[in-house]
Amino acid sequence: MKKFVALILTAALMLPISAMAMGSGDKFSDAQTGLTYSVYKPTNTLGMAALKFELLPCQPGKEEWLYLKYGGTKRYLEIMQTMSGVKCSDPGLSKYVRTVVINGSKAAVHVYCDPSKPASYKKCNISDIARVGGYLIFKTKAVKPYKGTELQVQGIGGITYAQLVTVAKALKTVKASGMELPKVVAPIMIDPMTTTQISARVGSSIVLTVADPANWSAMIMEPALATFIPGGDQGTYSTNPGITALAAGTTIVHVTHGSDMYEITLTIIAD
Repeated sequence: MKKFVALILTAALMLPISAMAMGSGDKFSDAQTGLTYSVYKPTNTLGMAALKFELLPCQPGKEEWLYLKYGGTKRYLEIMQTMSGVKCSDPGLSKYVRTVVINGSKAAVHVYCDPSKPASYKKCNISDIARVGGYLIFKTKAVKPYKGTELQVQGIGGITYAQLVTVAKALKTVKASGMELPKVVAPIMIDPMTTTQISARVGSSIVLTVADPANWSAMIMEPALATFIPGGDQGTYSTNPGITALAAGTTIVHVTHGSDMYEITLTIIAD
């Protein structure tokens, strides 16, 4: 079962900021410099090392959201942070089982029990988090000068409910460093079934907003100008297919889905 499904606005090319950041040395403090909601840094990750630190695009006109991952491929923690009241990502199907108080905030507890199995789903409770995974989701109060934050603390692969609570309670706010991380350029969203022409700058990501994302492909007539990135299940999230603009020029792109083919003229402008 998919544990975390990214919205199309965050899809396609999610590049780790850590690979290109040139900040103070503390990515959390650097991220806080560029965000108006509070950034929280985990001080207890159950002994698991950091695997990902990513600032990702949210809805158009909204601030980026922060995605953290600790651990490996089978047992890991994920922590998602967005501005309170702004929807940037969508958890997968789960069962709400109770609330718990995290540092004064009420957190909803969800377990990834399978609703297609009614008998086990009915009995599903917090003890099942260690078996199938689950998460806590809660909003924090605004801490001047910043706005409130919505946090999702998720555990997969044997992490228990009690451990999730421990991780959540150990999240701490940070001070801005004054050295802002590079901004993520928001992707260009298109419907390939209705779009015939598009312009983009070198380095831009063009996301195909389609259903059934794993079954779309594209042929780029001038492959030196752009490259196609397949969509579909990426493990804990799903992405839409996309195109990355590599160099200035104009090329024809044939986007296909089954027996249907759509032609798009892509013009790439030097940045």
